[in-house]
Amino acid sequence: MTKDRLFWLSIATVLAFATLAGFAETQLRVDGMGVFDARLLGYTLAEARAYLAALTPDQTALYGGQFRLADTAFPALLALALLLWVRRYAKGGFRLALTMAVALYLAADYTENMLIGRLLELGPEGITGQTVATASLFTQAKWAILALNLAAISLLWARNRRTMR
Repeated sequence: MTKDRLFWLSIATVLAFATLAGFAETQLRVDGMGVFDARLLGYTLAEARAYLAALTPDQTALYGGQFRLADTAFPALLALALLLWVRRYAKGGFRLALTMAVALYLAADYTENMLIGRLLELGPEGITGQTVATASLFTQAKWAILALNLAAISLLWARNRRTMR
C-alpha cells in the first residue's frame, strides 16, 4: 500500500474510533459511568452491576446492537491499519512478532466483545464475579496489547524517520 493510502486509512481509523467513542459517550454513559469497553483499568462486579442497572432497556439494546456491531467492525479496521504499518517498517522476525501482537489484540478485542455481550444478556442480577472478572481481564488485556502495538509502531516510525534524514 502506498504511503499516501496508508495515511488516509489511518485517518479513517482514527475517525472511526472517535465516532465510536462519541457514540458511547453520548448514548451509553449513565450516572457518570461509561461503557465497559472503554475502561482501561477494568471493572468490578459492583461497578458492572451498577452500570447495567442504570442502563435503560433502550440503552441496553443499543449497547448490544448498534454499538456492538460498530465495535465489531472497528477492531478489524484498526488491525488492518496496524498490520500495514508493521509491514511498512518492520523486517524479519520482528515483523512476525508484531504481526502476532496485532492478531493478539484483535482476538482480545473480539473476546472482550463476546464477554460484554454476555454481561448485557445476563443483566445486573444474573452476572457473577467470575463473568465480570473475565470480561474485565479481556478489556484490560485489549488496551495493554494495543498500547504495546502502538508503541512499537511509533518507535519503528521514528527510527525510519531518523534513518531517512
